[in-house]
Amino acid sequence: MNLPKNGAARDIRHFSGSVFVFVLIVVILFYLTKYTIPKENSSIVNTLIGMIAASVAMVISSITGQKKDEERQLKEQIEKKDMQIDFLVREKDRLEGMIIDLQKQILENYDNTLDRVLLSESLKYDLKNNPPKNKQK
Repeated sequence: MNLPKNGAARDIRHFSGSVFVFVLIVVILFYLTKYTIPKENSSIVNTLIGMIAASVAMVISSITGQKKDEERQLKEQIEKKDMQIDFLVREKDRLEGMIIDLQKQILENYDNTLDRVLLSESLKYDLKNNPPKNKQK
């Protein structure tokens, strides 16, 4: 059987191992309810049951799919994305301000250029149609 290589195989192994440990705990508890443990083995059995029971939290989190490291990484990624969004919004606002200033400058320059062109054309027209009267030779 070929397992996928993208980390899903690891998740499948974790899930199946967690289910196995959970079933093992249930079987041990069932066995302990049916049969009694001799006094000479009770401390060993209690130690083993304690160690297995201590892993119940990890088993349940693995079965339900919650991983603390993964959750922390995802929260960090969300915080980074929020910071990037805030930065991009600030930059967008700054660029919009620059565009508005540029448009104002273009309008001012357009008015000045239009005034110069009109003045130049009117001078040409005046010189052509009303030449100066006192020409020096």
